[in-house]
Amino acid sequence: MKRSVADIFSDIALFFIRPIVYVLMRREIKIIHEGPVIKQSHKPFILISNHFNTWDAFVVSRHMKKNIRFVATEIAFLDFSKKIGMKHLARAIMKRVGKHEYKATKRIFNALKQGYAIGLFPEGDNTFYGETLDIYTSTGKLLKRTGVDVILIKQQGGYISQPRWADYFSTRGILHTKTSTLFTVDELKQLSVADINKRVKAAIYNNDYEWQKEQMIDFRRKKRAEGIERLVYYCNNCGGILTVHGEGHDIVCDDCGTIGTINEYEFIEGNTFDNLVDYNHFQYQHIDKVIASEFSFPVTFNIVNTAKLKNKSYGTYTVYYKDQTITVSNGMDTHVFELEYIKYPVNTMRHSFSFDYEGVTYNFTDIRHQFVLYEMCRYLNGSYKE
Repeated sequence: MKRSVADIFSDIALFFIRPIVYVLMRREIKIIHEGPVIKQSHKPFILISNHFNTWDAFVVSRHMKKNIRFVATEIAFLDFSKKIGMKHLARAIMKRVGKHEYKATKRIFNALKQGYAIGLFPEGDNTFYGETLDIYTSTGKLLKRTGVDVILIKQQGGYISQPRWADYFSTRGILHTKTSTLFTVDELKQLSVADINKRVKAAIYNNDYEWQKEQMIDFRRKKRAEGIERLVYYCNNCGGILTVHGEGHDIVCDDCGTIGTINEYEFIEGNTFDNLVDYNHFQYQHIDKVIASEFSFPVTFNIVNTAKLKNKSYGTYTVYYKDQTITVSNGMDTHVFELEYIKYPVNTMRHSFSFDYEGVTYNFTDIRHQFVLYEMCRYLNGSYKE
């Protein structure tokens, strides 16, 4: 299939932009790579990787000469500058996380026919706590249908360098990547969708804390605990709900005081759990107590025009949670959302939570507690990853 003028423009623009981006990226992250560099002449393929933050597309492209069209969440296009970069320069394939979209699938197949590689992050979101997330069950079906090889780039160290919840990232991050062939076309033909998903899940799985136990890198990150309330919603010492926050390197509960300190290697000292993967598994075991509780916090309330990809802000509102219902109000205007009817919840970046409700897309920004909202929805409504 012939490439359009927009595709040709994108290819030329990215040729000149990538070196600049890589220089900027090196100011924050050093990439140590193992495996072959994929040449531009390589036949079309699907590239998959685990997801750690917004640098991911550039990290996995660093040792790829082949032009790639990445599949990206629709919500990321709401920011004007990112919309220009992703839609026009990168020609990313826009897809709403959780929705089955024929248009996105068609663009994937067309891009392969045009000779491009497709970049795919099967988790659909990057981890808040350092461990690979579940993948979308539709991943195996898509890979099987494409009829091309699947190449894996495994990433390790990205989360520890720049925890998604953190107010401050390391400027001396170290990220290890490794390229390998995960499936050939012939293998995909022989495997069932379930077996493909099983292998993908195993291949991209990573626990950055287990990796760090072997590396023990000092990332020299300042105020290492600040921002932790984005992730932690349950105090493992006193059972307080939304009482935990960070002060410097200390993890502090409003009710019972300091419950741990994050050391220079990103491990927790002075707590039952020395890492946030185990801590998160523990707090999710108590999500029923969170659901039975009451709490509130401020957000910027937005309604999304999905046709025009615009986020209309209505200013600061307060989120009130009680009885499996979210009430959002500024004193004059009130919106009520029952958790069981929330669809397609997604955390974007470290400060945005969006969802559909009765056919309308809502977006909370400047939010410090989005993870707890997602986890409550997931617990009550089941996995959204179909």
